[in-house]
Amino acid sequence: MEITEEQLQKLFELASIDSTKFQNNQAQAKDITEALIRIEQKIYSFTADVKDSNLENKKVLIADDLELSIYQLSTILKKIGLTPRVARNKEEAMSELSKAHFDCVILDLFIPDSSDGLELIEMAFKRKSESSLNTKIVVISGTDDESLINKCYEKGVDFYIQKDKNWHSKLLKYLSTSFQSDSNVAYTKYVIDNYVVSYLIKNFNNPKIFDSLIKSINSSIFMGIKNVIFDLREISTFDSDNAYIFADIYKICAENNGKFVLVNPSMPVKEALSFAYLEDVIIYASSIEDAIAKLKEKA
Repeated sequence: MEITEEQLQKLFELASIDSTKFQNNQAQAKDITEALIRIEQKIYSFTADVKDSNLENKKVLIADDLELSIYQLSTILKKIGLTPRVARNKEEAMSELSKAHFDCVILDLFIPDSSDGLELIEMAFKRKSESSLNTKIVVISGTDDESLINKCYEKGVDFYIQKDKNWHSKLLKYLSTSFQSDSNVAYTKYVIDNYVVSYLIKNFNNPKIFDSLIKSINSSIFMGIKNVIFDLREISTFDSDNAYIFADIYKICAENNGKFVLVNPSMPVKEALSFAYLEDVIIYASSIEDAIAKLKEKA
């Protein structure tokens, strides 16, 4: 990925790395990689609802002229199962909009000028009116100019996100509630103190959910988060034939020197664990706080 010196400085700033030692764009590849990983850790720490359905069919367009912003947005969207198309300037974005209808268009208002962004909003709204899709038009920008923000809404924007420290969380929450209803939420994940990933499970008898959980856990382990908590308070039934999911997750955690804790497992879940000979190796807890305490005891 080619980035300018200005973008490189911004990259290290976002990653909380001292950039003064890098003069004339002389950062090594390993330093850039470390910065990208740190940024991804920040992105990953935000809460996201994961849906019990296929999001891969949703068409999303990102229109932004900064590679770092494109990287961040692409990473966020891939976390919830979306693979976006990318346009790096106004012309590319207009070409993409002319060729296809999108479920969501996410654009930077200054691409490079606000007039370009407003023109893109107009075209996205026009394409929305021509399609049966209820296209969501989202603007993410650093400006707090109320007149510009009002113009965005006047031209058809559904949601404006100011680029503050919580913009990742705002985008995830908006997309998760826009695409599907809460009744379809399979689980909610969040990170605790950057060493535990916790999942509140709401639907737990679908192999697609299992696949999604395994991918998510492997991703968190790659980011250095090796302990996993399953909060099962909302699960009253469980098919013992699906006990392999517990064995797989326990194995993943153990191989990476992590622990797997179940909070409030029901009797059917305990029976499934017994069936898989795991009742004596997986840790039980009565609450998230209890689970955290037991993880610290085992450390």
